[in-house]
Amino acid sequence: MTGGSAPPLDPGGFTLLVVDDVDDNRDLLSRWLKKRGFEVATAASGAEALDVVARRSIDLVILDVTMPGMSGLEVLRELRKVSGAADLPVIMATARARSEHMVEALDLGANDYVTKPIDFPVLHARVLATLRTTTRARRRSSGPVGPGTVLDGRYALDAKIGEGGFGAVYRALHRELQRAVAVKVLRAPHVDADSIARFRREGINACRVTHPNALAMLDSGITDQGVAYLVMELLDGHTLEHEMEQGWLTFARCAEILAPVCEALAAAHEAGIVHRDIKPGNIFLHRGPHGEQPKVLDFGIAKLMGASMLEQRITVEGWIVGTPAYMAPERFGAGGYDGRSDVYAVGVLLHQLIAGDVPFSSPARGQGTLDDPIALAAMHGHQAPPPLRGFEPDTPAALEALVLRALAKRPTDRPTAAELAHELRAAVAGAPAARSMMSRPVPTRDRRAGRERGERGGTLPTLPLRVGGVAEDGE
Repeated sequence: MTGGSAPPLDPGGFTLLVVDDVDDNRDLLSRWLKKRGFEVATAASGAEALDVVARRSIDLVILDVTMPGMSGLEVLRELRKVSGAADLPVIMATARARSEHMVEALDLGANDYVTKPIDFPVLHARVLATLRTTTRARRRSSGPVGPGTVLDGRYALDAKIGEGGFGAVYRALHRELQRAVAVKVLRAPHVDADSIARFRREGINACRVTHPNALAMLDSGITDQGVAYLVMELLDGHTLEHEMEQGWLTFARCAEILAPVCEALAAAHEAGIVHRDIKPGNIFLHRGPHGEQPKVLDFGIAKLMGASMLEQRITVEGWIVGTPAYMAPERFGAGGYDGRSDVYAVGVLLHQLIAGDVPFSSPARGQGTLDDPIALAAMHGHQAPPPLRGFEPDTPAALEALVLRALAKRPTDRPTAAELAHELRAAVAGAPAARSMMSRPVPTRDRRAGRERGERGGTLPTLPLRVGGVAEDGE
C-alpha cells in the first residue's frame, strides 16, 4: 500500500440502514451493499427508520428524501436531535437534484448527497469515505476523561460524584451559561456501537418524561474524540437507599417520598415509557430551593411502549432486564407488559419500607449470596406476599390493602401509577407517627436489599436474566 492510500475498511464491521419507500429501489440497493460485505437493515418509511435507529446500532443511513408521511428531511432533523454527523452519518439519496435541495439537506446535517438514478460504485466509494472519516473521528483520543476535561467546549468537568450503569457522573459547569450541571460520561471499555446506542437511548427516554419528580435531561452528545455524554440537572441530597439505612420511615414519610415518585411514573407512562427498574437506589431525595423533591433516576433500561421490535429482541432471544426482587410477574415471561409493572415495583418498595424486607427472597439469600432469579420468578408469579401486619401491627388497613393491590399478580388488578399516588396519600392520613418497628434495629443491608455479604456500597444489581439467547445489556 502506498503512503497516500486510504487504510482498508472491513465492511463486515458496519451496519447500514437503507431507507426508501419504493420496494424495488430499497431491495436492489440493500442486496448490492450486502454483496460488498456490509450488514444491511431496511426501512420503508421515516417512522420505521427512526424505530430501527432506536433499537439497533446503525453506523450509516442512506436516506431517501421524498417519502409519504414523514419526509427524509424530517427524519434527518429528528436524527440530528440526538446524534451528530460523526456519530451517525447520513447520506441522502434522492431524485431531487437542484442545488437548493442539496444545500438544505447539508444544512440539516447530512454528511453527503447523491442523486438518482444512483451510480452504485460511486455511492459505495462515498459510503466507505464517510465511514472512514467518521470512524477516525470517533476513535481519536485526547487522553482520559476526568476533572479538568472540557466536553465540546461547553461542559467543564469537576469532581466525580457517582457511578451509574456504564457511566461515571461528574459535577460540571456549563461554561457559557455558568450553570452547574451533572454530566454522565460513557466509560471505557464500554465505548462500542451497542453501548453508545444504549447510552443514547437513556437520554432519549429521559427527555420524553417531563415532570418535576423525574431527573431532567438537558443535553447529550458525542465529542469529536468519541466521548459520549449526557447532561442532567445537578442534584443535592441522597438516595432512598441511603435513607433506609439510617432508620425506619413513618407511614407518612413513605407516602411523602413514594407518592411523587408515582406521579413521575404516571407522566412517564403517559409519554409511553416504562421505567423497568424502580428500586431504592433509583430514587433520589433532592434538596431543592423549595424543600425536598424526590426524583426518579436512570431511564437507561426504560422501554418505549409500543416498540414491539425492541421487545421482540429482548424476549424472543431470551433475555429480560431489571432487578429481580422488584420485577412484576409478567416481566419474567415473554408476554407484553405496560406501566403497571412499575406499579408492582412500587408495591414491592412499599412492602420493604414497612416490613423491613422485600416480600419475596430466595433461600440463596440466607447463604450469603444473591437471590436466585429463577426462584424469585416463581415466587412473584405464584406466591402471595406475606401480610404487612405480620411485620408491622400498626399498618393501617387501607395501606395494607393498597400494597396488596399494587402486588396483584394480574396487571389489570393493580391501580395505575396516578391512582396509587392518590390512594397512598389517603391511606396514611391519620396514621400514627410512631410505629412498632421503630423500636427494633434497622435491617442489615444484605437482608433488606438482598445483596452479597461484604459488598461495599452499590445497590441490588440490574441484571440481564437469561431465559436463552443474546443479552440486551441491563446495567
